[in-house]
Amino acid sequence: MASENKKRICKVVVCPDKFKGGLSSGQVAAAIKEGMEDYISFRKGEMSAFSSSAEILPVEMADGGDGSAALFRKLSGAEEICLKVCGPLGEEVESSYMFCRGASPLGEKPSAFIECARVCGLAMVPEEKRNPLATTTFGLGQMILDAVKRGAGTICISLGGSATNDCGTGMLQGLGFSLGLPEGQKASGGTMADIKSIAEPEDLEKRLSGIRFLIVNDVDNPLLGPTGATYIYSGQKGADKEAMDKMERDMSALVSRLGKYSRSKNDASQDALVPGAGAAGGLGFAFLHFLGADSVSGFEFFGVRLQGLSEKIAEADIVISGEGSIDIQSLSGKVVGGCCRCVSCCPDVSEKRLWLFCGKSSLELEDLAKSSGGASVRVFQLADIEKDMKARMKREYPLLRQLAYCAAMEMDALL
Repeated sequence: MASENKKRICKVVVCPDKFKGGLSSGQVAAAIKEGMEDYISFRKGEMSAFSSSAEILPVEMADGGDGSAALFRKLSGAEEICLKVCGPLGEEVESSYMFCRGASPLGEKPSAFIECARVCGLAMVPEEKRNPLATTTFGLGQMILDAVKRGAGTICISLGGSATNDCGTGMLQGLGFSLGLPEGQKASGGTMADIKSIAEPEDLEKRLSGIRFLIVNDVDNPLLGPTGATYIYSGQKGADKEAMDKMERDMSALVSRLGKYSRSKNDASQDALVPGAGAAGGLGFAFLHFLGADSVSGFEFFGVRLQGLSEKIAEADIVISGEGSIDIQSLSGKVVGGCCRCVSCCPDVSEKRLWLFCGKSSLELEDLAKSSGGASVRVFQLADIEKDMKARMKREYPLLRQLAYCAAMEMDALL
C-alpha cells in the first residue's frame, strides 16, 4: 500500500498565463483548481491516481503585459501612485504605477514598477485609431521621471501590450533627451526619419546616475528584420504593409546613426540584436542602449524570483500552464515557454506530467515535449468543448472547470 501511495499524485502546481481578452491568470488557475478538486472529491474513498489529500497549488502569473503591475502590487505590498501623463495618442490620460518606499523584491532601496500597457497600451487606443505611425511612448518617460523624483533606486518596467513602434524615442523624449524634433512634436513611429541624433542633457545624466533599470519582457525578438518589432507586432497595432516598410527603414537608419552610448557596452547595431530589443515596438532597445537596463522574462521575474516557482515545479507531480492561444510565440518568452523550460530542468523530467490548457493550440505535442525535455505533455482545448470562439469566451470559467474535471478523470482511466 505504501508503494501505491507513493505513486499517487500528491501535488499539482497550476501556473497559467492570462487568457488574452478573457480571464486573468488568477481566474484561470482558480477554475482549473476547482475542476480538479471537484473530481478528487467525487472519487474520495475509491481507488484513484490522485491522493484524497492532493494539494492543488495555484500560482498567479504575468508575462510582462497587461496585469503585471497589479500582480507586482499583490506580491510586494507596493502602493499605487496615480498621475496624469501623455497617452499613446498624445492626449493627457490618468495612469498609475507601483512604488515601494522601503525594501522590496527589487532591492533594499525605494523602487518603482511601471507597466507599459498602462501608459501606452494597445487597449488604450480605440480600434479605429490604431496606427503605430502616430502613437508615442512619451508618457512612459514622464512616469519614470516621477519615480526618480520620489527617490526610486530601481525602476522596473514591464514591456508587453504596447500600441507603439517608435523605438522608444518617445520615452526618451519624455525623459528629457533631445531628439531635434520641432518644439511640441511628440516622437512617434512616424518621426524616426526626422531624428538625426539623440542627446541627454547633463542635468538628466546626473539624476539618472546610480539608478538601476530592469525591463520585464514577454518576447525575445530582436529590434530589426523579419522577426523584429515591426514585422512581427506592428500589424496587430494597426500598421499596413506600407507603414511597416517605412518604419523598418526608418528604424534601421536611426540605429545606424546612433553608434555607441555611455550606458551600454555595445554599439547600437549590437544592442539591436539582443533578444528582447524588439519588445514594445523597440522600447526594449531604448532601455538597453540608452539606460543600460538589465532584462528578464516575465516568467523568470514573476514566477521564479518573486514566487519560487522553480522549487514548486520540482516538487510537483503534475505541472499545469496555458494561455488563450498556444502557438509558436508561446515558447518565446511567454509563461508557457518558461514553464516548459523549467520542467525540462527537473532531474526527474521523464516522470513529470505537463498539462497545458488553452482555447486552442496550433503546436504539435512533439514540439511541446521537446521544449519540456521529454516530459509527458497533454494539451486540453476549450475548442473541443465549444467550437465557437465568441461563445466559449463568454463561458471560459465554467468550461475550464469542466475541462480540468475531465483531465483529472482521464488520469484515472489510465489506471
